[in-house]
Amino acid sequence: MRRLSALIGLPVRDAAGRTLGRLHEIRAVDGRISELVYGPAGLFERLTGRAQPTTLPWSRVKRVHAKAIELN
Repeated sequence: MRRLSALIGLPVRDAAGRTLGRLHEIRAVDGRISELVYGPAGLFERLTGRAQPTTLPWSRVKRVHAKAIELN
């Protein structure tokens, strides 16, 4: 079992292994993870609340491991 807070700061990688940015926030609706906020715009939004963050739906996540979050 992993804590969601342990995922903050992990790199988010696409299917080709390219890093898209680091995870800054995990959002949930009705107790279920709905989307991830990542990259520089995500950090700026988290700190100031004034930007359009870069998000992706949780359904795009293929695997979460100790070093990265991998996408489909």
